[in-house]
Amino acid sequence: MKSETMSAQMLWGKVVLYLREHNDRILHVMCGDITDVEYDGDEFVISSKEDYVVNMLNDKTNYDELKNALGAFNIKKFKIQKKQKQASNDENIAILNKFFDNKTIITD
Repeated sequence: MKSETMSAQMLWGKVVLYLREHNDRILHVMCGDITDVEYDGDEFVISSKEDYVVNMLNDKTNYDELKNALGAFNIKKFKIQKKQKQASNDENIAILNKFFDNKTIITD
């Protein structure tokens, strides 16, 4: 199956397996926990809410290993990004209450 026809999640699973098969244990474990991946045009995007994950993946050695793993599936362009945590419903209500004098009513 060509990488162009694989879903981002399927490709990522193959990359994680590639890392394990090539004895890159640290990246294998770290990448195995990442589920937020997608294509953005011709670029593969890897996202994490955790700063330490983004920093470790962007470390030169780890980045180069990840580049090799993605290259094995013909992915030449990729980026690693920090994804902002979405606010919870309670946090959203608190923000709305600031603007509407604590009179926010949520209905289903």
